[in-house]
Amino acid sequence: MELHFLYLFLTSLITFIFYPFWIKFVYKFHMGEEVRPDGPQTHLVKRGTPTMGGLVFLLTVSLVTFFLNRSRTQTLFPLFIASLAGLFGLIEDFSKVYKKSGLPGFFRYHFPFLSGVKGLFLRGPWGWFKEFWRVVGSKKETGGLETYQKFLIQAGIGGFVAAWAYIKLGWDYIWFPLIGDVHIGIFYPIVIFLMFIVVLNAVAFTDGIDGLAAGLATIALSAYWAIAVVLGYNSLAIFTATFIGAMIPFLYFNIYPARIFMGNVGSHVLGATLVMLAVVLHREFALIIILGVFLIDGISSPLQQLSVKLTRKRLFRMAPLHHHFEMLGWHEAKVTMRFWLFGVLSALLGIFIALL
Repeated sequence: MELHFLYLFLTSLITFIFYPFWIKFVYKFHMGEEVRPDGPQTHLVKRGTPTMGGLVFLLTVSLVTFFLNRSRTQTLFPLFIASLAGLFGLIEDFSKVYKKSGLPGFFRYHFPFLSGVKGLFLRGPWGWFKEFWRVVGSKKETGGLETYQKFLIQAGIGGFVAAWAYIKLGWDYIWFPLIGDVHIGIFYPIVIFLMFIVVLNAVAFTDGIDGLAAGLATIALSAYWAIAVVLGYNSLAIFTATFIGAMIPFLYFNIYPARIFMGNVGSHVLGATLVMLAVVLHREFALIIILGVFLIDGISSPLQQLSVKLTRKRLFRMAPLHHHFEMLGWHEAKVTMRFWLFGVLSALLGIFIALL
């Protein structure tokens, strides 16, 4: 256990050092988050808050794990999937902030040769990227990807996870409390695929107020840390402790009033990591309990949309659910703290369930 804490403190120190530099960089180039105009009016002051903070904790965890805690069976697979999901989120974040930031002028001034070199490095891919958006014709006010595009990318990553676990690793069973492993054959990759899509979106939906998603994710990671220790997954336990260490500095800057948001790069990394921990530990059922607050908050948004389309009536004053409580007059810090409390309860119950 001493080694676990050593990794936690090491990663926490490194991340604390890097965040001020990242925040300063994002401020300098005006790479700020947009605020949905139909959201709570109190959130309008958040417009322009630096985003993509998840990139720092992803890079820190990746470097520490790759150089100090490599395990083909326990850490490299989750790290690879988290990085893929993070890359997807980074593309979405970058597509929102690039044109409004100072980066185009920065590249033209410091790297003028890029304007005359087509098809190489930044210029070519970025030109294809812009042309792609012109053809697609996204009309979202805040930029970014359309919903169907997000789903296709998520499905690609989720399908890879499901296929790799089922075909390459030969896994075809789900663990149930008091029963043990139950072989479900070809239904296993289907369950993993759906679980990946649902969790990835639930974490992204929950990331709507300062500190909420990051705090809940840290609580959930702590639960998986305990489970990994008890079940004897030492490398995975160190990986989880490393991730917790990277989340603590982010929470320092993300709690109300937030100085930086995690962005889609952060929410997708967290969602993918939480799913992969459940898959590698073979505690998929416990994931439903541990991530209970994420899942309830996340599902409230599609339920609201479905209700409005079918009955023209709202289930909540505003979705996701955390905004509903804000519209009732709760301060967002109060919403965050109470969601955290339910997150702790869900985590403890999940640990109990996972060890039955």
